[in-house]
Amino acid sequence: MRRLLLASESPRRRELLGALGIPFETVTAQVEELKRAASPEEVPLVNALLKADAVAARHPDALIIGADTVILFQGEAIGKPHDLADAERLLLSLAGHSHQVVTGLALVCRAAGFRRNWLERSEVVFKPFDRAVVKRYLELVPVLDKAGAYAIQQHGDLLIDHISGDLNNIIGLPLEQLRRELSAASAL
Repeated sequence: MRRLLLASESPRRRELLGALGIPFETVTAQVEELKRAASPEEVPLVNALLKADAVAARHPDALIIGADTVILFQGEAIGKPHDLADAERLLLSLAGHSHQVVTGLALVCRAAGFRRNWLERSEVVFKPFDRAVVKRYLELVPVLDKAGAYAIQQHGDLLIDHISGDLNNIIGLPLEQLRRELSAASAL
């Protein structure tokens, strides 16, 4: 397989990809991420492509993974909170409701003319909870770099009732589909 590069600074994505046991390197994708699109689901897919293409321009012989995740709640994309007050507001709005976690992924290799992209969706149902639970959660978990202001793998039991779909997608990188796509791309 070609040299594999992850176009992400996310420690969660690095850890998840490392679990596949495939050697890879991390390269920062220096792009201005899209904040809005015609459809909220387009945002993570476009951003994944932007990241993969930016790194592929510098490393045309490598296979690049680009990824971006958003939370979809009541038809709107929810990104990372601006500050702790925004995180509190986001978590309280999600309490007692379900939302989707949508990750856009892109695999790009310029030299081979290879380009594959897709969306992965998981559903998360939050417990009903109050401001005291949110304050406790925010004391335990740094959330300013997390879409939706939470990390399911860190004290998620305080907030989450149940999920459907790929847990790893909720954390930031859907491994099952990615494993299949990387296997298909191994002949490049």
